[in-house]
Amino acid sequence: MIASTLACVLVPIFLCAATGSAIGSRARLPGADTLVGCGLLGGLLAILAVTTRLPLSWIMAGLAIGSGLALLVRRQFPGARATWIAVALLSPILVKAAAHQPAAWDDFWNWLPSAAYEYYHNSLPWPDLPPSLSIFPGYPQGMPLMIAAASFIAGRFLESAGPAINVVLLAASSALLAETFTAALIRHGRLQQTAIPPVLIAGAVLVTTLLNPGLDGSVLLSSYADCGTMVAVGALGLLGVEILARSSHDAADVNGLAWRFGFVGAMLVNLKQANAVLFALVMVGLLIVVLRDASIRIRDALLQVPRMLAPAILVFGVWRWYVAKYLPNSEQAFRDFASWNFDALRFTLASIGGYIAEAPVFHALMWSVTVAGVYFLFRSPRKPGEVQWLAIICATVWLGYNVFLLTVYIGAMSQSDAHGAADYWRYTPHVALLGLYVPFLGLARARWPAWMNPRNAVASLAAMALALCVLSLRSDIAKPSGTAWLRFVRDAVAEMKPLIPPGSKVAILSFSFPNSSPFGVAVRYHLWQLDAAEQPIATTIRWDERDLAAVTRSASPGDYLIIQDADGDMRDATNTLGLPPLNHELALFGWRAGAWERIKSWPIPPALIHSDS
Repeated sequence: MIASTLACVLVPIFLCAATGSAIGSRARLPGADTLVGCGLLGGLLAILAVTTRLPLSWIMAGLAIGSGLALLVRRQFPGARATWIAVALLSPILVKAAAHQPAAWDDFWNWLPSAAYEYYHNSLPWPDLPPSLSIFPGYPQGMPLMIAAASFIAGRFLESAGPAINVVLLAASSALLAETFTAALIRHGRLQQTAIPPVLIAGAVLVTTLLNPGLDGSVLLSSYADCGTMVAVGALGLLGVEILARSSHDAADVNGLAWRFGFVGAMLVNLKQANAVLFALVMVGLLIVVLRDASIRIRDALLQVPRMLAPAILVFGVWRWYVAKYLPNSEQAFRDFASWNFDALRFTLASIGGYIAEAPVFHALMWSVTVAGVYFLFRSPRKPGEVQWLAIICATVWLGYNVFLLTVYIGAMSQSDAHGAADYWRYTPHVALLGLYVPFLGLARARWPAWMNPRNAVASLAAMALALCVLSLRSDIAKPSGTAWLRFVRDAVAEMKPLIPPGSKVAILSFSFPNSSPFGVAVRYHLWQLDAAEQPIATTIRWDERDLAAVTRSASPGDYLIIQDADGDMRDATNTLGLPPLNHELALFGWRAGAWERIKSWPIPPALIHSDS
């Protein structure tokens, strides 16, 4: 099953790389082929899916044929050597990802329901189809569509396709970093041959994985679009400074590189609703560099802007049209200015301070690079280059994105989410690679001792061996939290489902730790008949203890109740509902003769009791 999953994931990835290889010349930085192809094919898929009613599988098959033709015409190996070496070095993590079961909150809340809908209905949501099971079906569908594509190839829904895709995207970003670093070494006279030394590929893999303080194992091994967002933002930074460097040196294929930047931008805006802001901030950072650095010819640089903007604007505009016309109120939206949570600002800032204290290395890196970027902005060195430009871009994006997040907390999120600065730990790493690349690229201009030879075979073997050991060196990837608890829930619900007739109403009590445990949304996800035309079991999650009276008051014969006490004492809840005490168990109750009657219970393993996992 793992080999089958990997094969079904790698087929669309290879097709994306084949399509991306058709954009630009042989000097195109082929490590970006996969990301460029994801932007081009993903953008075309989204546009065709919302402007026609053709089945998604038909559109995907047509795009696959086009990818094959592009490969035959251009006859360039997609991704070149660096991409597939990086994939091989990350193969232990890739195998882990292909075997991973969903365990993250938004896996059950948004991303997997969206992907399952597209696979089983062979369509995006439309008014004449059953409603999507996702909480925000209006979010861009780049990641769900990739999961659906792998599922069509497999002939079954692949829940683990998302984590495997995330790992391959990290490999692609590693290849692009190695190629950009090699190009910088050649420009600065530190490397004569254009072939990338294996040690640089392995080093780039280590930078994006082992040394990346913004990489979280639970996010990597999920279907979240956050890892793809981090990769795309970092790639835009690298491609942007490479465009500037080639422009200032009159190098070849600047136009092709600008188009590739544009298609990676299309990938970025096709992943998450707020990513258009990140794309705009990267463009602002690049424009600041162009206007500030006298070594860059402003006119030549500005001529590339239409190519860099057009793909992302087209994808973003068509998707916004579709959501506004067919899926209103299906995404996060700002409230009226009068109802913003300004009184929550001090609590939001306090929560952000807590997140910073929990991740000091990551925030020290980002703020150090930001300070350096501001310094370079006002005190430009005599010979500015990739490092200074990228630092200025990073500072622009980091400061602008933090301001944007504060605005979202106050103007769009609920009072409780604003107080807790919800998911700040997950949003800010979108800029992580952009910050991490600055000191790494700085090595291209540093004076290396004689023993640091990139062509050294021993150094290459040592770096590659270390890259292969990343899985064992990062416990958050090797043993992500929450998996044991969610595996127990999954197995229990699988036994529970045959006991609940279609058409029943089920109340799920999930108020012990609603902000940390995905128990409620996981149970609801596993109760859904994702392959059915309509949802046969109507589920309601009760998030608040004040809802308990309503659970009993609205109960009728044939209704069911699911409750568990792994997260804390539930005696108040069971007393209010008239239930027998729970003894460390997950229990299913049915409404019979005016009272809740136990149908079956599942003992919770002792290791999972009183734990967020």
